[in-house]
Amino acid sequence: MVFKGLKTNYFLGLALILMPLMGISQHAETSEGSESHCYFKKNSFSLGIGLPYSLKLDVAGINARFYYNIGEAICFGPEFSYFNNGHEEVMDVDFVGHYIFETPWVGLFPLAGVNYTLEKSNHRTLNAVGVVFGAGLHRNFGKVSLFGEYAHVESKLPDDFITLGLFYNFK
Repeated sequence: MVFKGLKTNYFLGLALILMPLMGISQHAETSEGSESHCYFKKNSFSLGIGLPYSLKLDVAGINARFYYNIGEAICFGPEFSYFNNGHEEVMDVDFVGHYIFETPWVGLFPLAGVNYTLEKSNHRTLNAVGVVFGAGLHRNFGKVSLFGEYAHVESKLPDDFITLGLFYNFK
């Protein structure tokens, strides 16, 4: 795939934001001991917002997500993304799961789940159910986490997304 214009700038922005995370210390000490740089507390909740970019529509959107962290390395929950390029309005609802792999700098995760997409334009309305899969990385800073991920939707309305965002973790 050849990336041009905004797509190239989006990837460069992603690299510039995530590369400094590699140089950050593995653990942040707190008065209650050390917190993980990539795992979440068992039975906690994470609320997130993000800026997804649709490669198919060539437009940025808005994303909200809510995860239940069943264990420190496993989470799952719903996500909602909205896009509007002036000609089409697209809404994606996903239910995904992550398994976090620890590295010295960040948490890496595959993601997999189910997807429902609704596309509206002046002349038509389409919807499809499919699967979503991809991978991402995140870095915890206390209760706040920064993340970046790539996701592919496989359905009658396929698309690819790159998302940058942040989480707040509640116990």
